[in-house]
This record gives sequence, structure tokens and C-alpha cells, in this order.
Amino acid sequence: MQVQKINNQNLNNTNFQGKVFVDPDLSYYPCKFVRQHFDNMQKMIADKPYDLFIKQNHAKNTVSIIAQKEKDLGKRNALRHVVVMDKNLEFYDLAAENAIQEFDKKLANLPPTFKEKTHKFFNKLGQKIMEIIQDE
Repeated sequence: MQVQKINNQNLNNTNFQGKVFVDPDLSYYPCKFVRQHFDNMQKMIADKPYDLFIKQNHAKNTVSIIAQKEKDLGKRNALRHVVVMDKNLEFYDLAAENAIQEFDKKLANLPPTFKEKTHKFFNKLGQKIMEIIQDE
């Protein structure tokens, strides 16, 4: 029996793969429309660093399509974009596209994190050191 060698280089590459999460208690029409547009929504979110969540509010007869990072799901002040629509409308692909576009705009306007700032600083420092070494 031969065992395939595992390449560690593949483990370091992080690929974003956004997913579509559907609340299991959707009623008939929202479930039907989500099934119709599910493949299209999956293609739209596939290369994004966040996910789409589809939830129904039974009290208000609405369906929410939420673009948010999965790790921020339970947090109150987390960055997200919510599109609320009537449960009998069938434009789930357009609502998902709107949620994705608006969330992308919100992500682009975020200030850089501490990790990003330090990464940029040390990259510049490394370039300066390399220039000094090459000049010597």
C-alpha cells in the first residue's frame, strides 16, 4: 500500500470560499425560490471572504439575506449587510447580489487592522534592510 505524500505548501494557501447557509425552517415559497437561485448565489459568493445567510422572520412574513463573516455571526456590532424582502417575492438572486455588493463596499471602507499595519511596516523595514545590504 502506497501513501501519497502531503505537500505542506498547499496547507499554507488560504482560499476564500464563501458559502450560502439556509435556515432550515423556511416556509414553502421562500424554500422554493431559494432552490431555484441557489446555484447562482453560490457562484456569486464563491470567492468572497464572507458568507450569505438566508433566514425567515415568521412574525413579519419577511426573509433576510445577510452578508457577514461566519465568525461574526452572533456578535451585535459585527460588520454585516442585511437585505429584507417579502417572503413571497422570488428575486433572491438580485437581493443576494445587492447584499454582496454593499458588503464589499463596507469592507473596502474599513480602516486597516493592527495586523495589516504591522505586516506593511515589517515589509517596508525588510526592503530597507535589503537595500542597505546590497549597497554595502
